[in-house]
Amino acid sequence: MTLLIVSPMHNEANNVAGMVSSLREQRFRDFDWVVVDDGSTDGTAEEFAKVDTENLATVLSKTNDGGLIGGSDFSSWRFGVAHALPQKPYTHVMKLDADVRLAPDYLERTMELARDDVGIAGGVIVTKGMTEQKFHVPGSVKLYTIGAFRATESMPTALGWDVLDEVAASLAGFETRVDAEAHFEMVRAVGASEGEVHGRYRNGRVCRWTGYSFPYFLLHCGRYLARRPYVVGSLAMLWGYFRAGDGPFAREVKRAHGRMQRGKLTRAFRNPLGFWHDAYKI
Repeated sequence: MTLLIVSPMHNEANNVAGMVSSLREQRFRDFDWVVVDDGSTDGTAEEFAKVDTENLATVLSKTNDGGLIGGSDFSSWRFGVAHALPQKPYTHVMKLDADVRLAPDYLERTMELARDDVGIAGGVIVTKGMTEQKFHVPGSVKLYTIGAFRATESMPTALGWDVLDEVAASLAGFETRVDAEAHFEMVRAVGASEGEVHGRYRNGRVCRWTGYSFPYFLLHCGRYLARRPYVVGSLAMLWGYFRAGDGPFAREVKRAHGRMQRGKLTRAFRNPLGFWHDAYKI
């Protein structure tokens, strides 16, 4: 099994050393790493030249084309994948963000998990206060089999892509699976590369674009009241939701996502403690 890891980066010079160290410590070594310097102005590429003494990464450069709201993170990831994928018969493809720090056995565990009908695999965030549901693999550590990647390849490059990709993969017959023992940490809050309030605003847009019903969105929004920036963040989510419009994604995929959410709500109401254990217990 051979893994292609692509990391899109925009002004991440301060995270280069931590990323390099994290990948250098991995037990699973059969990977190639491509970094896409997405119009950085802080010397991100130059920092790799100083820190990456083992030449783990191939660094590509491109012009930033729209910021996070415009989907530059995902377009940069695809740019790197399109460059590297034809060069070798990779079995797996991964998106790895700059603010992630993987446990040494992370790649080993998720590569073992991502096979047969499991098309998307990942682990869980163990950073205090950042727990996410174990039904979903965060976009910052998304690992695909090549078959699942191909099933999601034609999706629009926009916010919410790393939510609906799991729906599109399921419609093609691939499962998403999380290994609760595969741990990673985040050096900043999820989605906060341009600030926590901006991250919550983006979260609200994502929810609207990916087909969240308003009642489900309110529950989701309420969950963030206990996280920084608290009330301000939840208000930013509401603003993002109402400002978003319908978004670029296909209606049938959004409807399938809505059915999945209703299924989770049904499970939660029938057995709240069991649902909490399955969703959040680490």
